[in-house]
Amino acid sequence: MRRSVGGGLAALFFCWAVLCAALGIAPRAAWAGAAVIGDVGPQTVGTQLASGLTVVARKSGAAPLAALEFWVRCPANGYDGMQPGIARLAAFALADHKPPVGPSLRDAVRAAGGRLGISVYPEATQFSVVAPAYDMSNLLSALLGAVLHPAIDQASFESGRTRLAAVQVAAEEGVDQVLRDALFAQLFSAGPLHDSTYGNPISLRAMTLNAVAGFTTTAYVPGNEIVVVTGAIDPASVSQRVAQFGMPSGGRVPAMPASPQNQQAAAPRALHPLATGVTGIALGWTGPPISDERAATAMDFWSDYLTDPDSGVLVRAVRTADDGAAFSGQFITLRNPGVFFVAVSGQRLDTTAMAGVLRAAVANSVGHRMSDAQFVQARDAFVTHLLRTMQTDEALADNYGWYFAQGALSYSPSATGPDLSGDYFARVASLTPDYVLSVAKRYLMAAPSVVILPAGDQSSRGVSQ
Repeated sequence: MRRSVGGGLAALFFCWAVLCAALGIAPRAAWAGAAVIGDVGPQTVGTQLASGLTVVARKSGAAPLAALEFWVRCPANGYDGMQPGIARLAAFALADHKPPVGPSLRDAVRAAGGRLGISVYPEATQFSVVAPAYDMSNLLSALLGAVLHPAIDQASFESGRTRLAAVQVAAEEGVDQVLRDALFAQLFSAGPLHDSTYGNPISLRAMTLNAVAGFTTTAYVPGNEIVVVTGAIDPASVSQRVAQFGMPSGGRVPAMPASPQNQQAAAPRALHPLATGVTGIALGWTGPPISDERAATAMDFWSDYLTDPDSGVLVRAVRTADDGAAFSGQFITLRNPGVFFVAVSGQRLDTTAMAGVLRAAVANSVGHRMSDAQFVQARDAFVTHLLRTMQTDEALADNYGWYFAQGALSYSPSATGPDLSGDYFARVASLTPDYVLSVAKRYLMAAPSVVILPAGDQSSRGVSQ
């Protein structure tokens, strides 16, 4: 999500550069009539078409695979904020729609031996295809056809409703998902960040074919969208193929609805118990917007320092207090504001005691400045952890898509090379012990929002509204 680099990392980058040369990766290129966008990394073509569609194509890796992703910047609960889950239903229906000629997107990917993923975030929808590179051209056409010219009929609408109903049940039983959704509902009083992207059974029953089709007509316009292709590909030819695909008219790009912060967010909120009997607690703080790139990078660094599964300060504190508890946490980079959250759950978790453990560990870490040596070690670990998450074609594409959706494509960690060039790693290199501490104090010294999942009988489930 997302200087000085240690010798081990330098060797890693050197090997990466040698591999790129051995593969004969061509320099970036663009085609006539398309505007070149900001620096998005080596061996990459990055352009914006006249229609407004953004295209990023990058050659990476040696395996004969490709990751194709299409991201749409749109609110998961609709432009009026009254239709929780509509973006997820729309995506399911588009993937299942059978055009007059040829298979649905879902069937085309399955026939090619690939994998289709649909992820919906409060402010973006992602279609992801991972498949053999030799079939990339056909699958790219299927993906573009499904989302550049969105069509939903009664059959695909009903299929999407069935799929959404199923994932709603699964989401209600996922402790991390329940805690995160409840925390965001506590932090924000309205808007896309307030509602679960899954919606609920009531909102699902109220949705109509016309409403979902109208949502796609509004949201799925080229200026809201990016195509990302990474893997064993030729970036220039892929980008040219996208440019030659039948493009819809540009269309008006709708504004993203605001998500105002809840002024009473610090008041703890108790949830209804889950049928699983698991208890849990989540704490959340708002953080810097993505437009403040240096502060957002500092919070990424601080998040890694606190929540890394192997060495994080909070992880160690939780394990000491309850070695059977499950922990999750991260800083989520968003347009405004970002959110740092932590969640802990377990069968016999003492939520009151764990809240004290978490708050004390955060306060202690923010209460003192790292030495220069400690900071360099922590920063090198942060870079190592980040690179570890960027080793697959799909992970590279994910980063491009996420940062595009937040309006900062060139800030994506994927937009870098063996020398750690690019905006993101330049921000990492600019961090100092004093600066990261000042950012942590600015955001983490405030009282956090708290949601508690208490123990209950086996017949109760769900989240209070």
